[in-house]
Amino acid sequence: MSLSLLLVLGALGLYLMLSGTRRERRLQDVDANTLSELADAGSDLSQRHEVEFFFYLPTEPAAQSVAETLRGEGFAIRLEAVDPGSDWLCLGSRAMTPELGELHRLRNRFTTLAESHGGAYDGWGATVVEPDPGAEAS
Repeated sequence: MSLSLLLVLGALGLYLMLSGTRRERRLQDVDANTLSELADAGSDLSQRHEVEFFFYLPTEPAAQSVAETLRGEGFAIRLEAVDPGSDWLCLGSRAMTPELGELHRLRNRFTTLAESHGGAYDGWGATVVEPDPGAEAS
């Protein structure tokens, strides 16, 4: 193989590796994107929000196990079968100020928790919390 061909292949490999890293970073920034969308919708991110975390588990016992873990950490839980014979939704919610660092920490932990039960963590959502008009008057 010629040196120029090796250089081209090396450059192509480096490009593909770096573009994959950027794609991975964008996927990991789904929490930042969700926060940005919440702020764009008019939500005051400095206030507490009722944040819902979505888990999909393959069986009811797996969903119950995840629910028990979350209940022990102060989450309110809702369990339901998505479709007969399909996954179970475990929805955990709690009031918190949506901060990116904490959301990243929870994503890592929840991904591990869901995968250890054969399921998947599917992210979070929250309703818009409007700014407190009395806070500006002070």
